[in-house]
Amino acid sequence: MAQSQPRSQHPVEVPHPIRQVCGRLREAGFQAYVVGGSIRDRLLGRQPHDWDLATDARPDQVLALFPDARPTGVAFGTVTVPLASEEPPHEVEVTTFRADLEYRDAHRPTRVAFTGDLTTDLARRDFTINALAYDPLTGELVDLWEGREDLAQGRIRAVGEPLARLREDPLRSLRAIRLVAQLGFQIEEATRQAAQALAHRLTLLSAERIRDELLRILAGPHVAQALWEASHLGLLETILPELAPARTFPQGKPNAPTLLDHLIQTVAACPPDPVLRLAALLHDVAKPQTAQRLADGRLVFHGHDVAGGEVAAQIGQRLKLDRRRREVVASLVRWHMVSGPDVGKKAIRRWMTQAPRLEGEETGEAWIRRLIALRRADHIASGHGPENPFADHLEALLAEVVAEDSAFTVRDLALDGHDVMALLQIGPGPAVGRALAYLLDRVLEDPTLNTRERLARLLLEDPPPELQPESETPP
Repeated sequence: MAQSQPRSQHPVEVPHPIRQVCGRLREAGFQAYVVGGSIRDRLLGRQPHDWDLATDARPDQVLALFPDARPTGVAFGTVTVPLASEEPPHEVEVTTFRADLEYRDAHRPTRVAFTGDLTTDLARRDFTINALAYDPLTGELVDLWEGREDLAQGRIRAVGEPLARLREDPLRSLRAIRLVAQLGFQIEEATRQAAQALAHRLTLLSAERIRDELLRILAGPHVAQALWEASHLGLLETILPELAPARTFPQGKPNAPTLLDHLIQTVAACPPDPVLRLAALLHDVAKPQTAQRLADGRLVFHGHDVAGGEVAAQIGQRLKLDRRRREVVASLVRWHMVSGPDVGKKAIRRWMTQAPRLEGEETGEAWIRRLIALRRADHIASGHGPENPFADHLEALLAEVVAEDSAFTVRDLALDGHDVMALLQIGPGPAVGRALAYLLDRVLEDPTLNTRERLARLLLEDPPPELQPESETPP
């Protein structure tokens, strides 16, 4: 592909603190360019999350110019410079122009060579739309591989020879899928073929890198398109082999979509919460292993929710999800089939206090809302509308419970540990915790019990068996 204007004037909005860093580098006699995804996003009218600069200054020279900077990756030329700004961005990564000399661990180059040449630096980057450089002081845009044309065409294309570029770091194939999820772009055919040919190399990557990229994919607005592309290229089933049977597994009706169709449609119908969407992707993962053919020819999947929760927990362990996210995903899969009139306010209260939760979530309310969203999405993906009577039922119950301002933890009780010790005339120890747990259990059944007087009466008149005084042995 011929490049007619590798350098041109093109105004790009760059935050003032970033321009200041470029200006200081320029005053010291160095080159300085804004590079990568931030320029891509600005050209697309999007707000970048991160800003990166490239320069011919060496890391020690950058540190000397910016005394508050941190050496965050000096071996690879990266220094992080804090910005004096109350608004984001609060820092910028400044990396020395370099050439990546060799890749041995399917992760990062084992040797790099610093250079004073911008072209060499841009040539090592993954995709043309990420190989753009912008000088915010002169307005010059450097585009050596027609990245702007690819942006205009909605195309993801490797820099240079695709097989070589993707072989250097197999994560680049998943990164292409992430760009599909974020931007809705198409992967250029030669790059697609390279990703497909190298799909097996994803097994060389660490679980953490796969996990992080998968969660970014799941958060994207074009997630269905991205997951389908990942499956067609063999990437999805390589990182989640448990989904391989779903590609051809029937949903139980003639001419019905496959199970993978259903899973991806369920993901797309969920809000952009990557934890919820991971649960949606896995919610029927155990259907193939639990399938039974009835005499009338119908397929049933008894227990697929319980078995699926176990599979989801194993996947979370393998991907090294933190404990909280792992428990949320597995429990959503386990309980996604819950239904029936027996689910009432008592169940909601128990979920409020017992359901797993992410960091910062004080009660199980967020988990319940994720379960409701999953039920609605599953309903939609099954060919029905968004109206789901049971999801509506759960939502109404949740609203009532939240409005009651009930106790959901022992901290919410009208009595505390000191009160318990005084009433039962006991000292500190496990019995205090058991008494508080007993009171909370009773309050979850009947929130009106949560007063000092009624809780005290419960402890004195109807204590749990383990706290009742032993009766005297008859003569």
